[in-house]
Amino acid sequence: MRSLTIILSVFTIFIAGYNTEKCERIKIGNEFYKRQLIATIDGYPTGMVIDPRTDHIFFILHKRNYTKGIHLLKHGSLGIKELPVSDELLGQCVAIDTANNVIYIGTNQGLVTYDYSRTEITAERPIGDDDVRSIFIDKTDNQMYIATGSNHEIFRFMNGSAAVKRYDKIPKAYSFILDSKGNAFYEYIDGRLYFFSVDLYEPIQYKGFTRELKYILQLNNNDEAIVAVKGSLFRLFTKSILPVKIGQLGFKITGLAFDHKNNIIIGTKGKIYRYKPIDTNDPCPADDYFMSSI
Repeated sequence: MRSLTIILSVFTIFIAGYNTEKCERIKIGNEFYKRQLIATIDGYPTGMVIDPRTDHIFFILHKRNYTKGIHLLKHGSLGIKELPVSDELLGQCVAIDTANNVIYIGTNQGLVTYDYSRTEITAERPIGDDDVRSIFIDKTDNQMYIATGSNHEIFRFMNGSAAVKRYDKIPKAYSFILDSKGNAFYEYIDGRLYFFSVDLYEPIQYKGFTRELKYILQLNNNDEAIVAVKGSLFRLFTKSILPVKIGQLGFKITGLAFDHKNNIIIGTKGKIYRYKPIDTNDPCPADDYFMSSI
């Protein structure tokens, strides 16, 4: 009888260990998440953008010494496809204008639009001819900003037209976001991270990071500025110059995005993960995303 009790105890420990591994929880901020591998890729993704209408994921695929262009991972799809571009056109970034149901592609020859019925990105009726390196659309007023050229100069579109005006508040930046209050968070071309509060008259530099780091800036669904640095996630505030660490993932982060379901999409070398919030009533949610590969 004692032997049977020992065997049952060992079996129970084994099952518990299996469930713990299967339902491994990762804490980010004050929440726990379940990690799921949703794609394996030959290279690493940057510039990740999620279309909230479809949950499709756009990203730029990079290999060792070159960029392979814009790729699309459709929700529930078993494959990732490259979006071909016209001759002499280079797709460099993506933004989703959900208010107007428009997908913008930033290229080396201006902004173009894209829809899922097309087989490639074309330069038909481009908006301007700027070398567009990044795009940010302010969800508060649907204002669109672009960073252009090797100096990453920032311009703002005027009144929904194709006319642009230099954004004097932040003239140049590698990456740039605005929260709903109008506070700006950006990586200046000197490689340092800054914020420009609506309550201040000049930008303030964050401390604790070195210039050699690569920053990935995003707003989450709570209107909080989040930055990925190496293998960590930090939250940025306008009341402190010290970023607050909210998560350690254990690998180099190359892409970061938040979907409308509060999932966090993380890209790294060879993989794209989804971090799904864990409901206390359902501590081990079933996977509902097919894994894709390229």
